[in-house]
Amino acid sequence: MGEYRSVVNGLSGHVEGPVVQAQSVRDVFMSNPSSTVNNVIKEVRSLKVVATLYRTLASLAALATIVGARRWGTPLDGMATVCDALAVPSSWTESPASWIAERAGLVGGVAQILLMVGLLVLPRPGQLGWDLGQTMEWRGPSTVVLSFALSVQSDQVWSALFLVGLLAALGLWVLSWTQHRYSRSDRVTVAVGSIFLAVIYAPLLVFAWLFARDAGSRPYALVDS
Repeated sequence: MGEYRSVVNGLSGHVEGPVVQAQSVRDVFMSNPSSTVNNVIKEVRSLKVVATLYRTLASLAALATIVGARRWGTPLDGMATVCDALAVPSSWTESPASWIAERAGLVGGVAQILLMVGLLVLPRPGQLGWDLGQTMEWRGPSTVVLSFALSVQSDQVWSALFLVGLLAALGLWVLSWTQHRYSRSDRVTVAVGSIFLAVIYAPLLVFAWLFARDAGSRPYALVDS
């Protein structure tokens, strides 16, 4: 991702001494390297336990949805499959599955409302400083993937897909008819990228814990011999 800016450096009035002046410098490409894992580490170190657990739950629900979809099942079916593969008891998935099945209309309706609102408030390029990893600071993408998983669990997957497609088409249509500071491809990249990072948040959290440096560590100072 990047941004092109036009920088104007004009001088007016009386100036004494030697002066080097650039009247106009165009097409300056502003870009920052992505620090996705660092943002995950920062969120964990800030002791936001509830927020971290929420993002982890949403990520696990999304991954379970993918596993369950491979066998035409629900997210809880996918979670049971993973538990069976890891030789972990999977009987705990039956209670929430039956509870949601008895209230499929209510759960699915609430999930689709949250899905719609979450899609509308996804982070935008102007809020990120051109670093896609900063989408980790928003809980909206996690709400989107969690509400979609609940929609699938309540057997309303087609309604959820229709809602996603409708809002995506409406957003692209609005962007094509209006002038914005950021291009349409930048906005789409941020929206899709934030949802993707919300899906893989749990694996990234494990990776960050295994290979990150401790928070209290300080860089070593070089000492001349």
